[in-house]
Amino acid sequence: MGVRVKILVVEDETAIRNNIMSLLRMEGFAVVEAANGRQGLALAREHLPGLILSDVMMPELDGYGMLELLRADPLTASIPLIFLSARTERADRRKGMNLGADDYLGKPFTHDELLEAVTARIKRTQPAAAAKATLPGTDAAMGMQTGTKHKPPVVVKGYRILRKIGSGGMSEVFLAVRESDQRELALKVLDTAINDDGALLDRFLQEYALLAQIDHPNVARIFDQGITDAHAFLSMEYFVRGDIKQRIAAGLTQHEALGVTVQVGLALAQIHARGIVHRDVKPDNLMMRRDGTVALIDFGIAKHADHGLGHTLHGEIVGSPFYLSPEQAAGRPVSAASDIYCLGVIFHEMLTGQRPYTADRMEVLLAQHLFSPPPQLPAQHSDMQDLLNRMMHKDPALRMGTAQAVVKYITERWPLASSARI
Repeated sequence: MGVRVKILVVEDETAIRNNIMSLLRMEGFAVVEAANGRQGLALAREHLPGLILSDVMMPELDGYGMLELLRADPLTASIPLIFLSARTERADRRKGMNLGADDYLGKPFTHDELLEAVTARIKRTQPAAAAKATLPGTDAAMGMQTGTKHKPPVVVKGYRILRKIGSGGMSEVFLAVRESDQRELALKVLDTAINDDGALLDRFLQEYALLAQIDHPNVARIFDQGITDAHAFLSMEYFVRGDIKQRIAAGLTQHEALGVTVQVGLALAQIHARGIVHRDVKPDNLMMRRDGTVALIDFGIAKHADHGLGHTLHGEIVGSPFYLSPEQAAGRPVSAASDIYCLGVIFHEMLTGQRPYTADRMEVLLAQHLFSPPPQLPAQHSDMQDLLNRMMHKDPALRMGTAQAVVKYITERWPLASSARI
């Protein structure tokens, strides 16, 4: 999602509302919240979100009443809405659908069920809107002004864009050719005309500033940065093999898992030596080159010691929930040890094919990171349990203290690991 889809969450139970919002933000959505139907109606008219998630039983104005008023207003009539409710009787569902609800998800629902419902609804809505906008004979197709903004094609001087290859919460990534030397690069683009949030632009520009300090084979190479009237962009190394998620799913040998851990450890040692904490070490950010080496990417939420590594804002969780250190889960100060914990989580997944902690609710997952001991590895990996325990210790002061220490531990016990490639 290059342009973040905005979702309005209408729920009177604070804990449930916060849980849903945390989950959506972790997936890159922009979120607006309301505690009842009356607030939800006003915010829907103000923000015109791409999707509304709403409880049914709420004070002041319930979900049914809010939906009826939304559908009666031409401004909000077409906004898709999913009811989230413990009232799952057929009559309740039928009433909601008759009023114009697009889906009905019964409580309790799992993490995956909610994301599937949200993703499916957005996919149905966006192509339909795009098709309508380009039908021959429509106002948009004939270039006439309409009430809807249509995103122009991305043009960055000096680059020929071939195709879109990815997107995240704040930017899109394109495969592009640099015209000066015909080299294929990844072009990461932030639309500043639509994303007018100054914090997003700061994060985007920070990535170049941090990566430009580092020249190491296990850190992604960055080449250029610029700002135009419509975009901020940076160009960086293109990884034709993508990230390591599929390789983990296909299964890695012990030797390969140790080799990846060494390479990521070397990358972290480089950035930690410069006072940088990555804060989002996960398989999605570990890219594979043709030669089998691995490189760390995505420094958008990294933090430099000069800028302070203290507490996050109340209720803010920075990082990806399955790969999150206990101190990040608690909103406490981060350090190099935080990245080492995340690498330990990945190490467990590479060895077993499973994440160490899973849960359907965000608060349960965070509690596991905070309090549950590292899982016991299968018997065939028992000689690596001590390494896992040291990397995933709950107390950062007792965790393996540096990335270089992780590399040293592995290479002293498994000397061939440093040469392993995937």
